[in-house]
Amino acid sequence: GMTYIGCREGDVKRLQPIADVFNVSGLNAACDENVQKLIWDKLFTNVSASVLTAVLQVPLGYIAENPDAWALCRQLIHEAVQVANQEGMNFDEEEKLREVRTVCENSPLGITSICADIRAGRHTEVDTISGSVVQASRNVDVPVPAHEVMVRLVHALEARTTKVN
Repeated sequence: GMTYIGCREGDVKRLQPIADVFNVSGLNAACDENVQKLIWDKLFTNVSASVLTAVLQVPLGYIAENPDAWALCRQLIHEAVQVANQEGMNFDEEEKLREVRTVCENSPLGITSICADIRAGRHTEVDTISGSVVQASRNVDVPVPAHEVMVRLVHALEARTTKVN
């Protein structure tokens, strides 16, 4: 796929030589003026369906097919979109819901890295992923109770001393 390069401050054009090197070596790369929006866009699946696969210990398809799991996923997407939009990102919530559902439906047996980490008794990246939504929510004063619960549940799973198969 495409690798996007951007910066939070300054002119993104200064990064074009890096993208050029990637492209010459056969990797598709482009510079983007709004890297924060790209980061948020990538996060929606990870902070919703992926974290739920870890907590529920199920593949991605289960999230789309189970009404309760999908309701939780919808809530997580709703909260994340609210935070991102408060930061000025202007995401369409219905579009993000469709995109995440499509990911789940197209990979029905997909096991996410966070799910695999929990199964293997390893620590996860939950603080970097879902925790980033929690932190951003504090900066823009938007409540994200479902994200806070997911982070705590994943930490509780990480702290288990015995694996459950």
